[in-house]
Amino acid sequence: MARVPLVKAAVLGAVILLLALLVVQPFGWVLFNSLHDDATGAWTLNNYARVVRSAELIEPLVNSLILAAATALIAVGIGVPLAWLVSRTDLPFRRTIRVLTLTAFVTPSFIGATGWILLAAPNSGWLNTAWRWLAGEGAGAPLNIYSMAGAIFVCGIYTVPYSFTMVSSALDEMAVELEDAATTLGCGVLRTMVSITIPLAAPAVIASFILSFIQGLTLFGVPAFLLTPTGIPVVTTKLAEFYQLFPPEIYLAAAYCMPLLLVTGALFWMRRRYLGRKQYVTISGKTRAGRQIRLGGWRWPALFLALLMPLLSVFLPYAALLLVSLTRAWGQGLSWENLSLYWYWWAIFGNSETHTAIVNSLVYSTLGATLCVALGTLVAYIVERRLMVGASLLGAVATVPIVIPGIVLSVGFFAAYTRAPLNLYGTPLLLIAAFAATFLPIAYSHGGSILKGIGPELERAARSLGAGEARTFLSITLPLMGGGLVSGWFLVFIPIIRELSVAVFLITPKTNVMTTLIYNAKDGGNYEAVCAMSVLLLLITLFLVAVARPLAGLTGARRTSRKTATAAGVPS
Repeated sequence: MARVPLVKAAVLGAVILLLALLVVQPFGWVLFNSLHDDATGAWTLNNYARVVRSAELIEPLVNSLILAAATALIAVGIGVPLAWLVSRTDLPFRRTIRVLTLTAFVTPSFIGATGWILLAAPNSGWLNTAWRWLAGEGAGAPLNIYSMAGAIFVCGIYTVPYSFTMVSSALDEMAVELEDAATTLGCGVLRTMVSITIPLAAPAVIASFILSFIQGLTLFGVPAFLLTPTGIPVVTTKLAEFYQLFPPEIYLAAAYCMPLLLVTGALFWMRRRYLGRKQYVTISGKTRAGRQIRLGGWRWPALFLALLMPLLSVFLPYAALLLVSLTRAWGQGLSWENLSLYWYWWAIFGNSETHTAIVNSLVYSTLGATLCVALGTLVAYIVERRLMVGASLLGAVATVPIVIPGIVLSVGFFAAYTRAPLNLYGTPLLLIAAFAATFLPIAYSHGGSILKGIGPELERAARSLGAGEARTFLSITLPLMGGGLVSGWFLVFIPIIRELSVAVFLITPKTNVMTTLIYNAKDGGNYEAVCAMSVLLLLITLFLVAVARPLAGLTGARRTSRKTATAAGVPS
């Protein structure tokens, strides 16, 4: 057996160690803690018995499943037809609808919930106030955002973009020959869509349903904002309660995480089992002709329906947040005398806690995304180039966090790193590591997709000339991946900066980030400050998306040109 070079062995060892620290150890501690008693520390199965037998603990599980199922049904029920309209028809302003949907995609759902509190709170919500003004002071409030229906509505409209994005991407890449054949044989538009288009897009539809279900199951911010005030518990808010008790019931919380893990793991297993029995070919050797279905007189009604989602998820809540943030005192109403930039000045310059949170968000997100992309890319390189025996196992470990809800991973990091010898509680490193672990599957998948488009010939040539594995990667592979890594970095950075559930158990006053500061400030009832901080977070996120889109497009163009040139036998 050839002697493994020292540098290669060091890199492989570092990758394995990081995967163990970021993924294996937190999950292991969740399992370990779940088998111990909070009072005595003894080994026990009593925590699981309490979860199964206690009506107080069963109710949040049932509520979470209801919320998740309704969220997924809304996401698929609206997202799939919307994706079809944008990708397959001559709907006006299709590009605008895509951009607005992306805007809803990057909007943290708990900020959307804040906007809808301002709009649909029973007593003070502007829509209810407008209704009472029209119908008379004696009229009741038609909308109550503080309810299960309100939480389902908010979770649903901010999960629709997941379904829309995945299904529209599948439809954009799908060959149209079968649809053309169905039309030629006399099938109408609806029958062709139901019998041809949707079945071919089934993998994307199923994946979007599962992802939407998991979103509804694991969200923390929306239930905390909308359900906690009315006493309706779900699993994520119940986990927070365990940590707020004195003394906290950390071991019971670990056992209570297991139903979330079982449900998410079962969903991914069912998806693989279902899709594994079928073959779906959606991209043929022919290019798409770009044929669009003509809607005729339905174009403008369809546009109106398509714009309802941006209206509900972007325009109305954004307008409410902006207006409240520009008032010195929300309760005094909208008037020239009450309009002010005070809360923005307060957030950026006048309040040290807010200033610290903004800086922390940017720094932690930058370092977390960098660590995540570096590790994900190295794992992808090891797996794609088969640099070691059992490389696929590393890929499996890097993918594991996709089935671990963020709040469960947060519990795992709390359990693993708030004790000797690695007591990291209260340090930035704990949050950075948790962020990196949470979004590692994105970085790994993105790195793998880039490497699949880069032929190994140049790497083989470099090694045949005496270059080592490390030098080959740094001088050949990494420069070819350059633009893709930049877009992948933004792909990880943006969800990190808007993440709440991972940070909620790990922050301290010194390590507060924008999301946790907004969450904590909301409990104080200072909606002017909450809205100003929310608008700032949205502006930062949307700016980063605007920067990332051209980079992603440039990367895609370069990769397409390389593939085209390779297929034609021309060096790129």
